[in-house]
Amino acid sequence: MEEEKISDFSLKEACIYDAKLQGDEFVGLKYENGKVSVQFPLGYAKSDDEKEIRRDILNLISVLSSFCDRKDSFIHGSSSKDYSNQFPIQAYMYLISDFLNKGYYFESQSLYKKSSSGKINWSRTIKQIRPQLVDDSVIYLDFIRKRTNHNENELISQIHKCLVYESFAKIGWLFSSFMPQKGPLPFSANLFRAVVKSKISQTFDEKELMLFQNMLLIIDYMDSSAESKTFYFGTEHFESVWEGLIDSVFGQDDKEKFYPKCHWFIEGKGQANLSNDIYKKYSLRPDTIMITNRGKENQKIFILDSKYYKYGLSQYDYDLPGTGSIVKQFAYAEYVEKAPSTLPKDVKKVLNKDEIYNAFILPGKNEGPSMLQYFGYSYADYKNTEEKSYSKIYGFTVDVKSLMYRHIPKDKNLIDELASLITE
Repeated sequence: MEEEKISDFSLKEACIYDAKLQGDEFVGLKYENGKVSVQFPLGYAKSDDEKEIRRDILNLISVLSSFCDRKDSFIHGSSSKDYSNQFPIQAYMYLISDFLNKGYYFESQSLYKKSSSGKINWSRTIKQIRPQLVDDSVIYLDFIRKRTNHNENELISQIHKCLVYESFAKIGWLFSSFMPQKGPLPFSANLFRAVVKSKISQTFDEKELMLFQNMLLIIDYMDSSAESKTFYFGTEHFESVWEGLIDSVFGQDDKEKFYPKCHWFIEGKGQANLSNDIYKKYSLRPDTIMITNRGKENQKIFILDSKYYKYGLSQYDYDLPGTGSIVKQFAYAEYVEKAPSTLPKDVKKVLNKDEIYNAFILPGKNEGPSMLQYFGYSYADYKNTEEKSYSKIYGFTVDVKSLMYRHIPKDKNLIDELASLITE
């Protein structure tokens, strides 16, 4: 951080929690006007220990990288800020990790000469050294040995030093307070790019290739943001990440088979000719379909709607899911109840219309052994709440920090716990 000394940097003070409560939707890393900040999602519990904070930040980066579309994760189209330069954080992290494990990159050159140390090259020794005869035996008194020289002055090595310094300057504080020395070579995008591209075309070593490709990403970013003192990695649409997290932990892979679709019939023309892609794009799509004991007699179907809403923290009624969301949940359940032809055969075969349930999943900061906490249910005045199993839509909060640390795909323990809470 050029404008801020590493020794003066407080990781704890750089972290911002629950900014959404004040209307700031951004989640991720910011570097603005020489100042670093990390904004965690709504409900993420604070850590006090610096080592734990670093783990939290790396966890946040991992989740954003896993669940954001590239377009979403770099926040295009915001009217309030210029997010035009995409920050390749994974490339920066790769260079730092590679440096901490291996040090600077040096070109290696193998030399073969007479020496008292080094690995003997017998082929060259036999060809180049005259042996001595001693008691009818052939003895070699000298050997050709292999030595490896590391050329620290090669241009690629100086470029690597420059990019390692750049990586630590931007995000090295994630790992430690260590700061490597700045290399003597000034940044030149065209020169750096040409040298690294040349190395990429010549190498067949996968690890070297990975290093050079990440170096190239950093060079391209530095070139595009030469006049910028800011960078961002994150999203202003964490609701899509929240949906992805919930679906990863609780959901079925074939949920598109549970999408209700509508059609047009045109007088004198018949059914409108809309492609399957259009139907899929505009169909009603439940966030998550959770099924326990799938294909068995005691099968239960749960339609989950992930809402990145404030209620779990604010406790204000107006932060609860509204009428539109509630009515859509009824539509999804009724669609499943009708057992349409699109339903998977194994699910349809044992479908029990009294075992279809609805639930909203909101972010929370739950204390206690369970990640899940029930807070109430929603209903519609035009429906008898006792008539159908899905007539009440149950509300739960999930501890955000716990979920982000253990977003195990199809977590059976959490699925069973949520199913038990809903049905009971």
